[in-house]
Amino acid sequence: MSVLSLTTIDDCAVLTMNRPESLNAITSEMLDLFNSHLDTIETDDSRAVILTGTGRGFCPGTDLKQPPEDPKRRIEHAHELIVRLVEFPKPSVAAINGLALGGGLELALGCTFRVAAVAATLGLPEIKIGLMPAYGGSVLLPRLVGQQAALRMMMSGDPITAAEALDMGLIDMLCASPGEVVQRACDYAGQFTRHSLVPQREIRRAIREGRELSLHDALAHESAIMDTVSASEDCIEGVLSFLEKREPRWKDR
Repeated sequence: MSVLSLTTIDDCAVLTMNRPESLNAITSEMLDLFNSHLDTIETDDSRAVILTGTGRGFCPGTDLKQPPEDPKRRIEHAHELIVRLVEFPKPSVAAINGLALGGGLELALGCTFRVAAVAATLGLPEIKIGLMPAYGGSVLLPRLVGQQAALRMMMSGDPITAAEALDMGLIDMLCASPGEVVQRACDYAGQFTRHSLVPQREIRRAIREGRELSLHDALAHESAIMDTVSASEDCIEGVLSFLEKREPRWKDR
């Protein structure tokens, strides 16, 4: 079995990390396969990406028993993957079935949304071995939950429960058992995938890029992005379907 498999459920592409003996710890092979599978997903008929793990864990981070030959290159490789997830043209949902620590949680932070089983545990424990989050956690977590909450998690290294993660906005939904988390993630994605991907990706872009701009510049940026959306085929189809009182037929362009 591949260490990272690609399947489909409904209109969702499902990426599953398959190293249950290590709780799906990250290896160089896994990172390489991520890019290969994302290449496929980018052009297939799926409308969302689900990321999950096999067995008891989602992912505990880097496999310390298989350290990379070039640690700096590994970090760069991970950063490239995180950026690709954040900017991917289709929305993504991390289906957190179990333990999500270190680089595993950082992979989940790269996704658009996160759904977790109530028994899941999340954390960034790198400080306990004299390190810091290096797969994007120090950048993405504060943007998601705020600076102080992110500081507490990273500087203590202590894990939190899925319920605590929901309260702080780290995850978007809880489900009762690990066995149903993938389907719940697909269901969660369904509220977005019924709409055109064109405005979805541009909304994400406007938020992502606008947060670094002044109010004046952010509004100008929003206006420029709106020009792209309003010129799309799907915008014309959306208006026509509304006037004709029928369901739109999206082409995602």
